[in-house]
Amino acid sequence: MLLHQDTLRPLDYLNKVMHNYSQLSIAPSKLQYAILGILTLLIIVGSVWVLPVAQDPSIPSSGFLGMYGSAVFLLELISAILLYAHFRQTGLVTYAWLSMAYLWVVLLSPFQIALLTDSLSQFSLVTATNGDAAWLWVAWHLGFPLFIAAAMMMDDDYPIVTQKLNTWSYSLFGIGIGFAVLLLIATLNTWLSLPSLVLPGRDFSDSLSLLYGPAVMFCCAFALTIVVVKGKFRNAIYSWLALALVAALCESIVMIYSGSRFSYGWYAARALSMVSSCAVVIALLIENIQLQHKVVEQNATLKRMATMDELSGLANRRELDERIQTEIQRAMRERTPISMILADIDKFKQFNDNYGHIVGDLCLKHVAGCLQRNILRHTDLAARYGGEEFAILLPNTTENDAADLAEHVRKTIAYSPIVLESGKIVTVTASFGVATLTPNSASDATELVRTADGALYQAKACGRNCVQRPPPAGIISEMN
Repeated sequence: MLLHQDTLRPLDYLNKVMHNYSQLSIAPSKLQYAILGILTLLIIVGSVWVLPVAQDPSIPSSGFLGMYGSAVFLLELISAILLYAHFRQTGLVTYAWLSMAYLWVVLLSPFQIALLTDSLSQFSLVTATNGDAAWLWVAWHLGFPLFIAAAMMMDDDYPIVTQKLNTWSYSLFGIGIGFAVLLLIATLNTWLSLPSLVLPGRDFSDSLSLLYGPAVMFCCAFALTIVVVKGKFRNAIYSWLALALVAALCESIVMIYSGSRFSYGWYAARALSMVSSCAVVIALLIENIQLQHKVVEQNATLKRMATMDELSGLANRRELDERIQTEIQRAMRERTPISMILADIDKFKQFNDNYGHIVGDLCLKHVAGCLQRNILRHTDLAARYGGEEFAILLPNTTENDAADLAEHVRKTIAYSPIVLESGKIVTVTASFGVATLTPNSASDATELVRTADGALYQAKACGRNCVQRPPPAGIISEMN
């Protein structure tokens, strides 16, 4: 479907809309498909099972109608509000029409139930009787599937989107609500002189059974077909909406076949109506839960992106700086040492010039893997410090232990060759500088890094491929 002229938007807006749409359009899981299939089968089998006894009279219950009406009203209202929220989020007009479908039921159903229970007889302006409630049932069950069919007509490979959210809201809901109000006035005041669809004794007339009832069935079947063909079960809302229409179709069949009010079929139809009302609420709840999980996963991904170096898979410089501050504060409180190792790949520029940047990246990953494999405690942190430099932060670690670990990592790198795609084997080495803060030494993170960097510089000056500690005199100032 092509976009209307008044809804054409710049490409960046359309991209934003479709991004929001994709966020709100989570495909049902296999479990959901299975549940939908089972529920659909139960609805159909249950409807067929009740048909032989549908016309048998049951016990009239005005209390049942009150509870039923309240439940339908609340469920349909929740669906209308949540679907409208989807429209405001995505700009997709389909959701506005779906919201109007449920709002239509919200507007008509309370008055239909009120007429059935004679709750409006005390108002002088209301001249309709409970026999006229059938007209509101027809309007309710005709409008609901027609609004849904109209909504699905606007959703295909090129769905209608708009930035004029308020304009669409005022126009669509204004017309829909206005038409519902006129219909209610005409029905409740009987100035249209509509013929009664319910005969004395609560039996349905031929007009209801042979004309309006089949029209309702046709509209439900038509809307169901459109939802299946257009929606293709690609998200939870469309999938559960199909279930709602199956229930609505079966409700209309059982309702008309029952032949009268308060029969077994009439009560069964009310139960099917409840299924139709709660189906999309269930879909929206499921989708909301899925979106929450998706947000949590995306937040975790963003956190990894913000704290991890993409090439090496180690922590990045930002994460290292934050952890240094945190661990130094902990070391001061607990009066424990904290050590840091800085490592630099020897002659890495020459390595890049000889083998190219792709192999250079492979070398960085190789060294990062050697560091990571030697980190045994969850409190330790290996990070890419920058370029070909790496760092290991070691809380609660003495200088001797840190130097031993650095030597072990050095040997791991030196004795772990890199196998290129050509089959050639190359080796690299790295130089290491170690620094430690003790409870009686400096407490500044800058001094810790500067000391480790000085030791690394000394390792480079001593011929590379070795581990060096800071000079005995140290360059770390005393703790306060």
